[in-house]
Amino acid sequence: MIELTDIDLDEDGELSAVVSLPGDRQVAVLFALDDDEQLEAPEMLAIAQRALAPLTAEELDRLDDEIVHELVDSDFEGAERAPEAADYAALDEELDLQGAIVSSDATLVLVYEAPTQYAGLVIYAELDESLLIEVLSVAEPDLDDEDDEPDADDDDDADTDEEVEQGD
Repeated sequence: MIELTDIDLDEDGELSAVVSLPGDRQVAVLFALDDDEQLEAPEMLAIAQRALAPLTAEELDRLDDEIVHELVDSDFEGAERAPEAADYAALDEELDLQGAIVSSDATLVLVYEAPTQYAGLVIYAELDESLLIEVLSVAEPDLDDEDDEPDADDDDDADTDEEVEQGD
């Protein structure tokens, strides 16, 4: 069973915690509520545990590998040369699972960093119920908790958010 520790509620009523996932991965967990949502801490804990429970070491390794391949393939799309094993290995070596974001409908988004390959950026992998990657994106970290929506006149978001198409 997944056990969340260091549980805290912020001023918006959102839960944050730490979890040890299989494969000796200690990550931060954030329960993200919509603006009009209100849930009690025990309910958020139960949803987070249910969302995280299917993450076995094998599933996490599979997801890491898929993320590496999708990102490297995307980086080399249209390039003069095809990616080589070393290109995949470089990203695989530094890809690090930092956290998980869980929503009230148990949607799970894994949050990764790759400090050299994607300096100053965060890699988000939104999973479906079958733990398949539904959306893979690379973006600047959201450091402003007060404003979750990008400003309509903020042209920087178009330059830093990159969504990677998922193949079959």
